Amino acid sequence: MSEEAVGRRRVFSWAACASLVGFLWTRVASADSKGSGPDNGGAAFGEKVAGTYFLKVSHEGFPTALALVTLTRDGAFLSNDTSDQGALGLTHDGAVHGTWKKIGSRRIKARTLYFAFDDNGIPIWIARTTGEFQFDHQFDSGAGTLTVERFTLDQDPLDSHAIPNDQLKATFTARRVTAD
Repeated sequence: MSEEAVGRRRVFSWAACASLVGFLWTRVASADSKGSGPDNGGAAFGEKVAGTYFLKVSHEGFPTALALVTLTRDGAFLSNDTSDQGALGLTHDGAVHGTWKKIGSRRIKARTLYFAFDDNGIPIWIARTTGEFQFDHQFDSGAGTLTVERFTLDQDPLDSHAIPNDQLKATFTARRVTAD
């Protein structure tokens, strides 16, 4: 057999193997995401919660901020708000990233992190937010509370014993964004 035929056979063998692994990997990942994991309350709850929400946030001592929050069915939390670009002399905040988990039949708890920057783009602190949200019966709206804790850059905001420099309390209402 020629060296070229052996080379092709080897390439096809690796391609077949990679295809099989890819096929099985997606099946396993799909089966796992349909499980009833403790963090997202199972696929049925995650699918009810998943979506983008428009929030009105009332921080103590600050004007009302508007925010967009996206919750994925598997527990990811993404957000940004109208104060992120330095409005009213506030800091420039980066995107908010975090997780959520089910804590009741229509209730979630979320934990997020984001960086804040000065006017020159220099990072000045990192924030940890913790909030709870109660959905209505259709999972289309609701209300919640939020605590923002700010840490210096040399602190670990994931350390439960870390003491924040300061904190800010807020309440919010939310409505689901729909394609209707």
